[in-house]
Amino acid sequence: MYRFLDRLPPNLDEHFHFLTGAMRQWTAAARAGRCPCAALAAGFAWRGVGAALPDFTTLMALLDTHAARWMRFGMPGAEHVTEAEASLLSLFDAALSGQGGAVRRIAATLVADHTAPAAAERMATAAEWVALRFVQAPLAQRD
Repeated sequence: MYRFLDRLPPNLDEHFHFLTGAMRQWTAAARAGRCPCAALAAGFAWRGVGAALPDFTTLMALLDTHAARWMRFGMPGAEHVTEAEASLLSLFDAALSGQGGAVRRIAATLVADHTAPAAAERMATAAEWVALRFVQAPLAQRD
């Protein structure tokens, strides 16, 4: 998490910069009563990871309903990565690195105890699918 905390999003690796913006857009759309999927669809498609959108929105919706604590996400365009964003970036980093155990441990820390087994497993699986789509995207774009 500390690898990402208080960093400037443009200084992050490309995947993490994109995911930070997606977290912020999802949160802003949901709080404004708009459909987060619709708000994110064009960006995910442009990036070539449209297949990751359903899993990403599942993960964010799980956090919205089962988070162990209040999580603060920056507004779109905010300068620094927040603690909540850094936690999720760590989750995606572990998934991108193929560290399934770490993905599940991080997910378990993010959800409330009474929902931990089911919600944490669904969150971990969603993060792994998002990571897989990001890893596959450059290959698909070269073909």
